[in-house]
Amino acid sequence: MILQDQYINMQKTVSISELVYDDVTSEIKNLLNQSKRASSSAYAPFSEFYVGCSVLHQNGTIIRGSNQENSSFPSGMCAERVALFESSKNLSNNKVSKIAIYAKSNRYKVPDILVPCAGCLQVISDIRNRQKSSIEIWMWGGGDIVFMAEDVSQFLPFHFELTKK
Repeated sequence: MILQDQYINMQKTVSISELVYDDVTSEIKNLLNQSKRASSSAYAPFSEFYVGCSVLHQNGTIIRGSNQENSSFPSGMCAERVALFESSKNLSNNKVSKIAIYAKSNRYKVPDILVPCAGCLQVISDIRNRQKSSIEIWMWGGGDIVFMAEDVSQFLPFHFELTKK
């Protein structure tokens, strides 16, 4: 009971920066535009929600991914996980430093703050824990405003983590 009360009384403040696209660095603009470009390869005939993700490594390499739906739901894959699984092959030599997410849809309004789904947040959290360094998350809907969270913990304060006894 004491542990439950501690969690109920804990407060987490989410800190997300709102920036003007024209004011971000050229590196970030490139990362955002790479995620937009990645969305064009999305396969989303069911949701008509086209998502692209770009992952920036410390050595400057960018890996892109797009969402891939499947008629046998939920066999598809989110853009973030497509890019992150490819990116996580060699973290000891080339850590992930930033990811950018972009989405477009003719059917739905894209949220202003395009937060990755819980499954993707958990994958980002696992990679952050494996490489022992934070990963910035950049979210963009193609307009004048860009949102940035300094780390996945802003969205997932109680992430799942396996630890040895």
